[in-house]
Amino acid sequence: MQKSYACAMLAATLMSAGCASSLVNVNLNVVGEQTALEKQVLGTYKSLGEDLMIYSSVRGVDESGSLKTPPPATDSQRAVSAAMRNREYNRDDIQRILAAGVAGESNDGRLVTRKEAATETMDGLSRDQVQKLIEEENADRRIVVERLAATTPNLTNEQRGQVGSIFAQLNHEIAPAGAWLQNTDGSWRRK
Repeated sequence: MQKSYACAMLAATLMSAGCASSLVNVNLNVVGEQTALEKQVLGTYKSLGEDLMIYSSVRGVDESGSLKTPPPATDSQRAVSAAMRNREYNRDDIQRILAAGVAGESNDGRLVTRKEAATETMDGLSRDQVQKLIEEENADRRIVVERLAATTPNLTNEQRGQVGSIFAQLNHEIAPAGAWLQNTDGSWRRK
């Protein structure tokens, strides 16, 4: 699958901002080609960030000083918003873990603890803290991928299985230098 400049730019914008304020008004210059599925998933991912912005920017008090009821949201919308906020909160530590090679970006969108580095501790983080961060990140990523698959229009069953791979490409693009990345064939390389 050809990775395009647009995919890289969108990934960097979306993920580095933690899907917050920079999701609104994203401008892309398409240089390469994307598959229709990539375009659909990336568009849906952008809308998840826009939803987060809408909910986080709504005032709780109206002009007269009365409390306002928040906009209605489904359980899935609340879950993905919480997951995206948690990912942003943990982003710096996750980037450090990746840069140190303690974990790698798999080809299905998950973080994987590297066996060679499993006994290492990082400056300021114990092994247990690192493992907890990886588990939290994977749980949050699973929620985001499930929401992407559920809300991307007209996906076939085969395409639903590819959403994780597209999400993995986004994560690979924004991974820091030195991060371990899993290729589609299962082999690993250092960024």
